Amino acid sequence: MKSLWKRSRSAFTLVEIIFVIVVLGIVASLGAEMIANAYKSYLYQHATEKVLGKTELAAQQIVNLLAQRVPGTTLARNPNDLNDTLYVREYTVAGDTNHSVLEWIGAEEESFSAKAKPGWSGFADVDSSNATTVITPGSDLSFAWSVMGNLYPGMGNPAIFFRNQMYSRNLPYDAKSCMGLVDSNTTCISSVSDINGTAMSFVSPADTRPYKRIAEHYKLAASAFALCPKDNGNGTFDLILYYDYQPWEGERLSGTACNYGTIKHATLITNVTVFKFAEAGNTFRFKLCAQENLGEDCNITSCKERAIIR
Repeated sequence: MKSLWKRSRSAFTLVEIIFVIVVLGIVASLGAEMIANAYKSYLYQHATEKVLGKTELAAQQIVNLLAQRVPGTTLARNPNDLNDTLYVREYTVAGDTNHSVLEWIGAEEESFSAKAKPGWSGFADVDSSNATTVITPGSDLSFAWSVMGNLYPGMGNPAIFFRNQMYSRNLPYDAKSCMGLVDSNTTCISSVSDINGTAMSFVSPADTRPYKRIAEHYKLAASAFALCPKDNGNGTFDLILYYDYQPWEGERLSGTACNYGTIKHATLITNVTVFKFAEAGNTFRFKLCAQENLGEDCNITSCKERAIIR
């Protein structure tokens, strides 16, 4: 009898087996849930870092470009009708969301600050300058033209802007009508060429225009820039940067819906949900939001706001 009892205890009972299975099931379900939660947390963190990083980089790139904008040249344009153009300050007042393309002319900072002696000093000797020539002491214009040529291969002549924003005695700079941004009218913008290290000459037809108003302070510009929101059809858009074109040389945006001909361009940031901008006085503000899709209608959104004061 004793040996039979011992043999009967050599195996688990059905109740014990069921209990073990239940316990293992509970442990397995808890472990699987923990692993799933850890993986979801990793995906969430990775998506958050990715969207934060790309939004910060894009916002900083916009800041760098807009910080060198020439005053009075920032335009808000209708992406489907580029003739429909406002100054950004007008767009802000009107509260109009149809003019979502931002365009401006940027001063050529690299050739100004690339070495201790600037390529162009930003100062003109008004008394020595005349209707055909600008004398700019302290400049190294050969170096400036070399830098601009490397940055903008095949470029035409840079444009010059004087601080008083008046082209002549009674003609102000007007980005909407006479600087080549909107049409072929370039009556109030001048391009210049290098004569020697400290002298620039106005390029035709600017050299024959009378009464040009030369001021003590100036900026050179080698390119215009534009940011255009290209619709993805899913509630987001890609922000396209257009660059390396000279409206005063006949190069301008043309086309619709951010498909603007042969102008050089690159995608600055994808999956954008908001790009708004405003300008008042010397302050330019913008807001940029982008998202990262995690699937199952789950998105991580990051927003950056910046103010650029001149």
